[in-house]
Amino acid sequence: MNRTLPVSIAAAIALSCSLISCSGSGESERIEQTKAPSEPSATEVLTTTMNKLRVQNDSLKIQLASLEQTNRSNVARAADLETQLHDLQAKAAPPPSSLSPTAAKTISEPIRPRNATDAYDSALRLFRSRNYGESASMLEQLLNNKPPLDLADNCVYWIGECAYAMKQYKEAIDQFRKVFEFKVSEKKDDAQIMIANSYYALGDKAAAKKEYSLFIEKYPASPYAKRAKERLAGF
Repeated sequence: MNRTLPVSIAAAIALSCSLISCSGSGESERIEQTKAPSEPSATEVLTTTMNKLRVQNDSLKIQLASLEQTNRSNVARAADLETQLHDLQAKAAPPPSSLSPTAAKTISEPIRPRNATDAYDSALRLFRSRNYGESASMLEQLLNNKPPLDLADNCVYWIGECAYAMKQYKEAIDQFRKVFEFKVSEKKDDAQIMIANSYYALGDKAAAKKEYSLFIEKYPASPYAKRAKERLAGF
């Protein structure tokens, strides 16, 4: 009987175990390689978050710019409609006999305001209700009583508006020019556009063109600028 056979069998068994061991090791390595990637570091997390915030910030800036543009357009549109309303009121108002303090006599129930601000508000309510003569009279009385400067220029301006509404355009121009005698006044651009409108209503196109051009030169950022440019384009 050949004694080498058991040795061969033993060697084969040893070789098979070695192969199985190697195969198992390779499989373990493949499994290890397919494991989920490691968690990102704190620096990577912060960088990703910062990038997202930058994108959101840029988006918000774009939205804000759009809203600001819309707001400017709405302000300009409102100013344009107000100017058109002045023109319509002027056309609809009946011509008065005069514009003087004596117009106060036409007030059926005298208004006795408690202070200058109340008087000013009452005068504007009269204007809005188309009682232009009464409004102008109350404003003139208020001016005679030396109101605060922040009201005085407004009183002068609205007296001009009353005259304009009653188609007394030359007197309106005189009143609007008085606004510029105040060192500080928020009504200067209003007064300038109304001077131009008054000349336009008078049919004096040369003077109107001059005043509209002056308005655009001095108040290019005013909400009335669009209206002034449209008027100039029409000459």
